[in-house]
Amino acid sequence: MDKQTLPVLCITRTLLFISLIFGSGQSVLQADRLLLKNGSVIIGNLISAEADVVVFNTPFAGEITVLQENILRISTENPVTVMMEDGTIYRDRQIVSTEEAMLVKAEGESGVMFKAEDIEMVNPQPWKLGDGYRWSGYARFGIERERGNTDSEDWEFNASSIWRSLTDRYTLEGDIEHEKKNGRRTENNWTLLTKYDRFFKGSVENYWGVKSVLESDEFADLDLRTTLGPYLGRLFFENKLFSLQAELGPVYVNEQFGKVGTTETTGMSWIVKADSGIIGHGTNLYLKHDGNQNLESSEDLILNTQIGLSFPLIHGFETAFQIEYEYDGGAVEGVKNLDTTYDWNVGYTW
Repeated sequence: MDKQTLPVLCITRTLLFISLIFGSGQSVLQADRLLLKNGSVIIGNLISAEADVVVFNTPFAGEITVLQENILRISTENPVTVMMEDGTIYRDRQIVSTEEAMLVKAEGESGVMFKAEDIEMVNPQPWKLGDGYRWSGYARFGIERERGNTDSEDWEFNASSIWRSLTDRYTLEGDIEHEKKNGRRTENNWTLLTKYDRFFKGSVENYWGVKSVLESDEFADLDLRTTLGPYLGRLFFENKLFSLQAELGPVYVNEQFGKVGTTETTGMSWIVKADSGIIGHGTNLYLKHDGNQNLESSEDLILNTQIGLSFPLIHGFETAFQIEYEYDGGAVEGVKNLDTTYDWNVGYTW
C-alpha cells in the first residue's frame, strides 16, 4: 500500500464510523419510549395501546405486552393513530402520556390534551376504524398410531374461521375424529357450526345472533343432529391478556337415530369461550364450553367442554395439548354418557 492511499483509507473509515454513530443515534432519538414505574425505560416502536395493555416492539425481545398499570409515561417519535372513546380519530400524531393525561400533537401544530381514560386505543387495527373485516382462525391436526398388543390409528382435524367487523361477525367451525383399533373402526364423528352475530348499535360488547349446528356420531347411533336457534351474547372482555364471551338462547333440535328413529325437541342452548395469554411468550390457555338442555326432559342434557394450552412454534404454527369432555344425558341404551379425550396436535393460527 503506498503512502498516498493510506490517508484516504483513514479518512474513509473515520467518516464511515461517524455516519454509523450518527445513524444509530438518530434511530434511538426517533424511537418510541415506555417509562415504567420501577424506573426502567423500554425503547422501540409502539404497536398498539388499549385500556389495559400496551404492545411494544423492542430490538432485544421482539414484540412484548406490558400492563398499563406498570407504565408511568408513553412517548412516541413515530406518528400514530389515536382513537377516542367518543369515536373521534386523530391520525399521524405524536403522543406524550402519563397516568393522568395524554398530549396528542401533529408537527407544526399545537397539541391537544386529553384525560388518559378518554383514549380508547392507539394504532387500532383497520377493522376497528370501520375498514373491512379482520380474518382470524386456526387449523389443527393430530394423529396417533399404536403398534404392539393393540394396533390403533387415531386422527382428528378441527378448524375455526372468524370474520369480524365493527358491526357484525361470521363464524365457521368444524371438527372430524376417526379411530381404528385392530382393524375395526371404533370412532367416527364430525361437527359443523355456522354463526352470524350482529352487534347492537352503539355497542361493542352486546350482540344478537343465529346459529346452526350439524353433528354426527356413528358409535353413539346418531346419524344427524340439527340444532337451530337465535341467541343473545356479550363480550365481557376482549384483549390479548384475557377474553371472555357468553351466549344464551332457545333452540330447535332434530335428532335422527339409527335405532329409535327421529326425535324433535326444543331447549335452551349456551356457549362460553375464554382465552388468556397471561402466561406470556405467545402461549394461549383456552376454554370452550357449550350445552343444550331439553326443556321437555331434564335428563336430556348435552355438554361439551374443551380445555387446552397452545404454544407457538414458528411463523404462525403452534402445538396444543387439550382435554375434551363430551356428555350426552340422552344417549341411547348401551352407549356411555361421558367420553373423555386427551389430544396433542399441531396447527396453524392466523
